[in-house]
Amino acid sequence: MTGSAGKGQYVSNETFFARVGGAEAVHSLAERFYGRVLSDELLLPLFRDPTENHAERMAWWLIEVFGGPPLHTTRRGGFSAAAAAHHGLQISEAQRLRWLSHMHAAAAEMDMDPDLFRDYARYLETASRFAMHGSR
Repeated sequence: MTGSAGKGQYVSNETFFARVGGAEAVHSLAERFYGRVLSDELLLPLFRDPTENHAERMAWWLIEVFGGPPLHTTRRGGFSAAAAAHHGLQISEAQRLRWLSHMHAAAAEMDMDPDLFRDYARYLETASRFAMHGSR
């Protein structure tokens, strides 16, 4: 169900998870992202084991933070596990920006709605800064 707020501001009662298209869309986004990242020389050093199924783990995390089922928490340990995975990586600003560019490109490949993309981009900006700072 959707509604509107004052001054023409649109408000949706749907979760971001529902708005983005559910689990199938999130898995597709993660696969597209990792199709780019694992061949990027700047980002590859951030992955301790590039043979792991990073896309699936990222999809679980995105599903949960986008308002879907708590897959990352039940399967990987949630926020503390995600924070621990980034600890000590020393993510640089250049790596953070490259990560963002790959996430944006993955969304563009999916023809994400511009309104949805704005929310997605805001979320990614915050998440990428948190990961960078937590990596030090």
